Amino acid sequence: MRHGAVAAGLTGSALALVGPAVIALPDQDAQDAATTLELSAQGAALADAAPASSSVSSAVTPVSEPSAGAASADLIKATERGRAASAAAARQAEAQAAEQRQAAAEEQRSASLNCGASGSYGGVADSVQEVGNAMECVFPGHDVLGVGSRGNASDHPGGYALDFMTTSGDAIADCAIEHADALGIEYVIWNQRINTGSGWKRMEDRGGATANHEDHVHMSFSRGGSPEVSALRSCG
Repeated sequence: MRHGAVAAGLTGSALALVGPAVIALPDQDAQDAATTLELSAQGAALADAAPASSSVSSAVTPVSEPSAGAASADLIKATERGRAASAAAARQAEAQAAEQRQAAAEEQRSASLNCGASGSYGGVADSVQEVGNAMECVFPGHDVLGVGSRGNASDHPGGYALDFMTTSGDAIADCAIEHADALGIEYVIWNQRINTGSGWKRMEDRGGATANHEDHVHMSFSRGGSPEVSALRSCG
């Protein structure tokens, strides 16, 4: 009986030892479950807090960015307008300066064509006299003949021809041909050649220096012309 009691006691002790261990497992599970629930609650709280922060950011960003962008756009536009205005002012100033330079140059050239020559060349047409006076300024030192009788057909009797008396008339003849349209010149005869605007052509021998235009440059003019004597500024 004693052995049985001992055995029973041992068994009881074993049961007592085993019993609490078995009972402790649910407590551990409960603790773990409580921990899991606590962590889940914290995660849920964080998850709930994230959208609020995100919504605040999204609410602030549209307010600040458009304001800065609009200010930058206005500044760029103002800068572009300023540059455009400066460029326009510079162009206008340059145009005015160019006009002033042109006017000064024109005045100087006109002065060089108004040297005081006033010959009427025997009473030629006003337009012819204007050309003759201007050409005398460019090519001074020559006798210039106008109205006069001729034995053959000529523009001299009617006052629409000039003769620049010279034996070195290449420059005068070339100038007259170059600006024939501006001066109202129909043709030029010089050194036994004639030029009506299509190049020099040889003429027949008329038997003498004057008849062959070897001692003068002849110019015949159109009727009712309005010459632009400023064209002569490139001659001389």
